[in-house]
Amino acid sequence: MKRASKVWAAVLAAVVLFTHSAPLWAQDSSSIKLYEDEKTHQVFTRPGKGRVPLVLGSPVDQEAIDQKIKVIDRKLEIQQEATSTQQAALEKQVADIKPAWKSYMDNFQNKFRLGALAYLDYAMYSRTGFGPRFLENLNPPGPGNNAYNSFDINRIYLNAYFTPVDDWTFRITPEIYRATGAQSNSSTNDKFGTTSGVGTNLDGNLNFRLKFGYAQYAGLWNNVAPLKGGTVTLGAQQNPLLGWEEDFTQYRFVYLAPWNYLGLSSSQIGLQFAGPVKLGGGEKTYLDYGAAVFDNGNFSTPEQSNTKQLMGRLTAYPFGSSYRFQGLGLTGFWNYGWGDTTPDNSGLTTPLKGTRAQFERIAAILSYAAEEWNVLGEFDYGKNAFQLGNLFSASGPQDAFSNPTGTGVSKAGAFGNSGAKGCSTTTLCYNVFGTYGPQTAVYQALLNNGRARQLGVDFLGRYHIPGTKFTTFGLFQWMMPNDNVRGANPLDFQRLVAGVSYQYNEYLRFALDSQNLLFYHTQESMPIASAASYNYVPGSKFNGQLLPKAATKTPFAYDGTIPFLVPRDTHAIFLNMEFSY
Repeated sequence: MKRASKVWAAVLAAVVLFTHSAPLWAQDSSSIKLYEDEKTHQVFTRPGKGRVPLVLGSPVDQEAIDQKIKVIDRKLEIQQEATSTQQAALEKQVADIKPAWKSYMDNFQNKFRLGALAYLDYAMYSRTGFGPRFLENLNPPGPGNNAYNSFDINRIYLNAYFTPVDDWTFRITPEIYRATGAQSNSSTNDKFGTTSGVGTNLDGNLNFRLKFGYAQYAGLWNNVAPLKGGTVTLGAQQNPLLGWEEDFTQYRFVYLAPWNYLGLSSSQIGLQFAGPVKLGGGEKTYLDYGAAVFDNGNFSTPEQSNTKQLMGRLTAYPFGSSYRFQGLGLTGFWNYGWGDTTPDNSGLTTPLKGTRAQFERIAAILSYAAEEWNVLGEFDYGKNAFQLGNLFSASGPQDAFSNPTGTGVSKAGAFGNSGAKGCSTTTLCYNVFGTYGPQTAVYQALLNNGRARQLGVDFLGRYHIPGTKFTTFGLFQWMMPNDNVRGANPLDFQRLVAGVSYQYNEYLRFALDSQNLLFYHTQESMPIASAASYNYVPGSKFNGQLLPKAATKTPFAYDGTIPFLVPRDTHAIFLNMEFSY
């Protein structure tokens, strides 16, 4: 009986298993449940004593399933949160980009800065003479014009700066100036009175004369703390010395710095690296440098040579400088280059090298600057750095500009010019007296021979009177244009400037000052033989007339010297005005 019941139970279980489409563990509470006797292992359809539910297959762990579902749900929530965060960040970036560009465009006008700088003056020359100009574009007449006076627009600059980003600056500065020279022929120089002449300044100038025009990058050393603030500049710009020295003196509107007075241009075209050096990354400046390569021409003359000139300045502040120029400063400057002439002309062999000569400039400067005063002492050395054109940059005898002065002599044998190539009605001779021709020829021989050496000393400074708007200032310059001349060089000179300025407001300043050029040697003559040792060529043609050649008894008693070689002094009183905005 037991065996039969077991068989029927098995048959019944098989019927139940194979007649349902879904697994038993997936059935709900209405499905058939089986029970197993724990002792006999018989299967029943109803619960009973000793019977337990029969589980077919693996048991279902509902808690584990629920936990996995929770983990999956949490991951989904995290992904949704991350997606929302990324979406918000992206939306913020897009939102930020629009205001940044909008702000840049709205503030575009703030990236431009326009300014003006004007130097105006009134000058009265109590005594006129030939020599370098006291200020650029000032050309008073020479001797015989005492009490000459003029109102002058010395210069007007229109400064335009564009700073598209913090590290880049673009500058354009045209200069308004008075042009000198015949408009029909820019190589023609101007006559000024009966004996004076003025060199043209038309040759090579751009239409509006670009004084400064450059691009400057200031981020070159941003990641190097001691060199931060350094710049690299390309274009027409201030050279390493004059810009620095003019900022130190603060009186550019009154007088020219020493080397600028001697002919070094205030604007050169080329590439320059400059900036401060702050040791240890601190606030104090211990070194200030400028190193550049420029054309041999400048802003007002075209480049003709196939060479370039080098310039460098290094200023050391042994005790550190808390602000520009503050304290004790030691400065060295060096400039080396060649004459601005074409390659096919630079190699010509001639007695006078003139502007073709190799040149050099050196300055050694000791300075000290405090809040109310400063002082600077300078030693200058030059080689072929001061020539005839520099000597007569203000005005000079017409003989220096291809026009003979005085009355030519046609008498045969005059001043040693005899024979077939002597004085005649067709070939006049310079009269030693009543002209500047022989003297100018000697000046040219002394300065343009390619072996001239310059030595000079300068002192300048200012003192602000406390509690007032007045500042006293002064400059003294002593220069020997060629110390290779044996004996006294008639062209040795001194320049003296002294005055007082008044600061009307932050834009306007006035100055009253005395400016003087003093050729301090007593009047002297030079024997023709001595002049010849400096490449004066006796009896040669100069401006179409023959120069004195030798001593003669007839037709004139002539001792064979070039007389009156020391030029006249120049004295002037200036009222200067500076407007800077």
